[in-house]
Order: sequence, then structure tokens, then C-alpha cells
Amino acid sequence: MSARLKHARLLSFGIFLLGCSSSAAFGASATLAQMIEGAKKEGILRAQWSQNTFGGGEGFNDFLAGMNKKYGLSVKGQFTPGPDMQALMVRIAQENAAGQPASTDLYMGNAQALFDGLKQQALKSVEWGAIVDRRPPKDGNFDAIAADGTHMAIATAVVGIEYNTNLVKGADIPKRLTDVLNPKWKGKIASTPYAAGLRELAMPGFLGREYVVDFTKKLSGQIAGLIRCGEAERLTSGEFAMLVLTCGGNDATVLQRSGAPLAQAIVQEGTVLHMRYAAIPKNSRAPNAAALMAAYWLTPEAQALLWKHDGLDLHLFPESRMKKDVDQVRAAGGKIVINTPEWLASLKGYAETQKELEKILREGGK
Repeated sequence: MSARLKHARLLSFGIFLLGCSSSAAFGASATLAQMIEGAKKEGILRAQWSQNTFGGGEGFNDFLAGMNKKYGLSVKGQFTPGPDMQALMVRIAQENAAGQPASTDLYMGNAQALFDGLKQQALKSVEWGAIVDRRPPKDGNFDAIAADGTHMAIATAVVGIEYNTNLVKGADIPKRLTDVLNPKWKGKIASTPYAAGLRELAMPGFLGREYVVDFTKKLSGQIAGLIRCGEAERLTSGEFAMLVLTCGGNDATVLQRSGAPLAQAIVQEGTVLHMRYAAIPKNSRAPNAAALMAAYWLTPEAQALLWKHDGLDLHLFPESRMKKDVDQVRAAGGKIVINTPEWLASLKGYAETQKELEKILREGGK
């Protein structure tokens, strides 16, 4: 073995030991007082998510200030704009496997990314009940706090049809999925390259594969292009009249505040609730501070900050704005699926159906 290779392996092992040492101060069943003391020793909390998510750096600063005030801390913050939720989880898992510290001490993301991270065993277990002030009530069988403590839901995004309010008005505002198939909308609609919303609607117990595949074929004849979630400016500019379906209409909520001609319709057939989760990477350098920030997100003050910065809050709380959208669907008799890592793990054919729907959208229904 060459001297250079030996040095590289020793360096990697040293980094791994450093990560283990940092994690050793963190106990899955630590009390609130122990976590506060641990956070004081950590001193700095590194966070990374998209600049267009959770308020980016401005949102992080507000959350950090609130956390510090609540727990009597003076933890410093370091925010770095990062990639999308799935890509960041891939990075975290790779860093953990290599014995390197995580790019972010606290992970914020969606169910699909959490599902991937759990398969890679990249997340710590936390006894959230010991540090959370108010445990969210359940929604049927859905519990915001995972049974194994690896993740906790902090916000809800509701899937629907986003539209330009200057171009879609009154009776033209879609109430059902099939409303977007009106010939007048041909060449004026966008969808997503990853069949957002449609892939969930196609699952057994919801609208079903056969129905959604048929609808997607018809939809593909209407669309003029595929855009990513978060490209709302392509709707507000008038390039497209509608986006069918969204990843969650929170960007419409935020942009409306500045006068943008954007809104979201929730269709009567049902909707998908995309949960937003907090989780602690196993290779986090500040797991105590990260857990405290996650716990802070369930306070009324932090829920209000999430609404302010990203148009999101957790539908399980009685004061939630998102709860109104959920109640609207239920009142109309529509079905609701809560997209969680556990739900994804229970499905058969989800990935294959998504690929099928993506292909239909790309190829114009052929």
C-alpha cells in the first residue's frame, strides 16, 4: 500500500471518529435540559436547503433567533443554499457512508427523500416527546412523529391546480380534474416532468392507475410544456394559464402577497398532502441544536414563521391555514392521501407508475 493511500485512509478514519465523537454527546432519549446543554457546547448550527424553500437564508435566521430565545441559547447559524430535497438526501447518505460530517446538521425535506434516507440508514433516532411542547394530534392513522423517532412532520403542502388569475376566472376555475380538458385550454397548460400529484392519485385506494393513466393521456394532448415545481413565474408571466398538478400550492400563497396573479384550486376528487419533515443526519455535527430547532418548528410562533416565509404550516393544528384546504376537500367528499415515507414503503408499483406517467407526458399521450 502506498504512503499516499495510507494517509488518505487514516484521514478518512479520523474524520469518521470525529463524527462519532460529536454524535456521542447526543442521546436518542436525552432530556430537554441535556439537549440544551449539548447545543451550548456545539455552538454553531449548519443548515442547507433551497433558497426558495422555507424562506431560504432569511427564514433560517428567523428560525434560529426564535430557537435561541425559546431555549436560552446563543447558537450561531450558517446557512448555505442547497440542491433539491432528494439530491440533498443523496449527498447526506453518501457523506455518512464515507464517514464524513453532513453538509447540513438538520435535514428539511419531503417524504420521498426521507424514504430514501431511511433505506440508507442515514438518520438519527430522537425521542421527540421529551422536547416537543405540543404534540400534533393525529389525522386518522397518521402521526406527525415517526414511531422510530427518525423524522417528524412540521408542515403540509396541499396538491392542486395552480393558475394565472388574469387568464382563468369565474366559472373557468377548475373544480374537477376533467375541467382542464376543456378544448379552450389546449396549448395553454403545463405539467411537471415528474408527474407530480398524478403519480399519487394513481395508487390503489385513491383514483387508481387505470383512471389516472387515461386522464394523463388526455392531459398530455392539452399541455404546451413541462415545468418544474417552483417555476411560478412562468404562470404569472402568462406563458402558461395553469399547472396541472402542483407539488403543493404554497408558492401561490406567498406570491399572492406581492400582488402576483396566481392562485391554486383544490379539485373535488381529492388531493395529496405532501408532508414536510425535519430529521437529523447521523453525521450531524450539531444534533442537539438541530433537534431543538425541529422541536421549535411545532410552536405557534414557528408555525406562523413557516406560513410567513413559505406559505406552509402543519394541517394537524387547529389554527392551521392548510387545514382549511384539507377540510374543503373532505367536505366535498374527496379522497385524501397523506404522502409519508411509511405510505411510500407500503406501495407496490409506485416508481413504475411514475415512469409510465412521465413517459406519457413527454410523448404527448402516445
